[in-house]
Amino acid sequence: MAFVGTYPPRRCGIATFTHDLVEAVAASNGQAFPMVLAMTDPGGQYAYPSEVKHEIRQGAKGDYARAAELVNYSAVRLVSIQHEYGIFGGDDGSYILDFLAALRVPCITTLHTVLKQPSASQRSIVQQMAKQCAYLVVMSQVAKDLLASSYDIGGERVQIIRHGIPVLPPSDQPALKARFGVAGRRMLLTFGLLSANKGIETVIRALPAVIAKFPDLVYFVVGATHPAVVRRDGEAYRTMLEREAERLGVREHVVFRDQFVSRSELGHYLQATDVFVSPYLNEAQVTSGALSYAMGAGAAVVSTPYWHAQELLADGRGRLFPFRDHVALSTTLLELFGSSAELKRMRSASVELTRSMHWPSVGRSYVELAVKTLDEARVPRAVAKLVRPSSLPELRLDHLERMTDDTGLIQHATYSVPLRSSGYCVDDNARALIVALHADRLNSSAETRRLVTTYLSYVQCAQRQDGSFHNFMSYGRVCIEAERCSDDCLGRAVWALGVSVRLATDPGCRQLAREMFMRALPHAHALGPRGTALAMLGVSSLLVAEPESAELRAALVALTETLLQRYQEQAGDAWRWFERSVTYDNAMLPLALFKSYAFTQDRATLRVARESLEFLEEVCFEGDHLRLVGNAGWHSRGGEKAVADEQPIDAAAFVLAFRGAYQATSERHYLRRMRESFAWFLGENRLGQPLYDFSTAGCRDGLGAANVNLNEGAESTVCFLMSLVEMLELAGEGLEHAEAGEETSD
Repeated sequence: MAFVGTYPPRRCGIATFTHDLVEAVAASNGQAFPMVLAMTDPGGQYAYPSEVKHEIRQGAKGDYARAAELVNYSAVRLVSIQHEYGIFGGDDGSYILDFLAALRVPCITTLHTVLKQPSASQRSIVQQMAKQCAYLVVMSQVAKDLLASSYDIGGERVQIIRHGIPVLPPSDQPALKARFGVAGRRMLLTFGLLSANKGIETVIRALPAVIAKFPDLVYFVVGATHPAVVRRDGEAYRTMLEREAERLGVREHVVFRDQFVSRSELGHYLQATDVFVSPYLNEAQVTSGALSYAMGAGAAVVSTPYWHAQELLADGRGRLFPFRDHVALSTTLLELFGSSAELKRMRSASVELTRSMHWPSVGRSYVELAVKTLDEARVPRAVAKLVRPSSLPELRLDHLERMTDDTGLIQHATYSVPLRSSGYCVDDNARALIVALHADRLNSSAETRRLVTTYLSYVQCAQRQDGSFHNFMSYGRVCIEAERCSDDCLGRAVWALGVSVRLATDPGCRQLAREMFMRALPHAHALGPRGTALAMLGVSSLLVAEPESAELRAALVALTETLLQRYQEQAGDAWRWFERSVTYDNAMLPLALFKSYAFTQDRATLRVARESLEFLEEVCFEGDHLRLVGNAGWHSRGGEKAVADEQPIDAAAFVLAFRGAYQATSERHYLRRMRESFAWFLGENRLGQPLYDFSTAGCRDGLGAANVNLNEGAESTVCFLMSLVEMLELAGEGLEHAEAGEETSD
């Protein structure tokens, strides 16, 4: 067997689970350690043990199919995936679907999170996993019920195997308490990686009333702060807890052990404790390793009523108290510490329930399911469908960073060298801001966060008092006055600001972007077709973050009507377009209508989006090759299409538009066109020459009549990166089928 998941020394609960499962399966199956394919987070560098044969970089889309190919050509007969949305790359971890699409051996997936109200993307990912996996494993009945009610997945293909727990040797509780410096005292414990959803503050607020009657009580909070929380917020949560304990006068009764404890050390803490408290703040928790471990160690458990706790603590095996209710928790703890008989009964009930959850038993269950899976396999491995591994370039920001200084993105380059005398513009920095936001979501790092701040800061500097923008700035940081803000400048700024509100991880960036957006929005109602379309993209993006906003919906409807009216005025039977000429950035217009349709469900909007994009296909595609309208003359109604000077901005617009069309219609034809549009950058074009420069990670400026323009400026590079981000986020949307010409929408 091969196992896919996070793995020690990476510090997370799934890493610990994967390690324990690997050990248990190996012991049950009587063989050496299986193969492990470890998920590595951005910036993570780990000294993995020998059983880790391959690393999958979370944000590197190509790694997933390559990892599957490694499995395909090994002795592995079956794969076990540990699934949690956040540990895989792509939207909601969609890159794991690339792994499954390329895999040619059966697979079992263990779901560590099952949501009651999943997003459409989250629901689709799990449904596609269910189609491609032999079995889905969940760890509780409530998780199985949620799969049926929220994901429409049920039946025998969903198996319950409880969360494994270690087999602990008999303990001497007084000796263990002495080891932790609390000999003869009552001990309360919460453990796990620390984050704000743990609810530790509820326990601290319950302590004064309990300590007043039982002054020997000590509360241990054991666990390091979650690494992702440290990167984002530092130790703000732990500091808040310490201050709260000081404020309430119980600081001497609270022990913070900021450490990632080993399994044996954790067992000692649990066996020493009298009562384990699990104070999570919301119900959406279908499994808790901490709760399972505590019950297996024989601790009496008090918990908030999240789903897994309700299931395990039923029939008097533990006590439940309402979320955030420290008064109810105080009452419960006073009752328990006042009754040694009740504590003993609860401890015995916990041990009895969890006997079947010991790792040797869980390991046997997984092996039995694996054997059953292989027995049921109907398709011989030798004739399984071959899937081409992803050939997309990695998302590299090398040239973008080279072109960016502490002011913003420099407009032009001489070959790959920034041309500082060209200065800066809002057009480029707004698009670069969108790229940086998506890059930060796909593969967050200090550099992506710095780029987000730099580009947003530039756009802020360029905004005038009336909400419009100075588009150009000299290299000496002097804004170049213009009589009016151009349509493109205003529209792209609104687009980028809307995306910032939706995607920025920094609350300050989100707040600033929203304020700037609202100042700029009134100007969007007096723009031409392109500016209107770009502004619609910004409004649509902000509506994802604020779906109940009547003001934004009204703005989107008004902008959509403006674009539709322009189409009605200009379009005819053979010329289904918004203007008398097809010029640049053309596909952004139908894209805006597809995005609008997602909110309005107006059939006329969808019809015009389809018609106009179909018209562009007729103009710009020769078979399966993209042949763009050249900017050396454009393409006027009744005239010939210009050939020379095809621009990356137009290819990028097609990539985005076909993705938007697919999302609106589920028609795979659009996926094929999207791939063909992106291939233009890689050499599938009129000259047969690539525009993307793999050595610099920049993009050349266009296709001339006979040669490629070798300069790698801001617009071309940002447009390539926008296209690549769209392709990378496409994982799991059936691109391989689209290439084969399938038109089904299932």
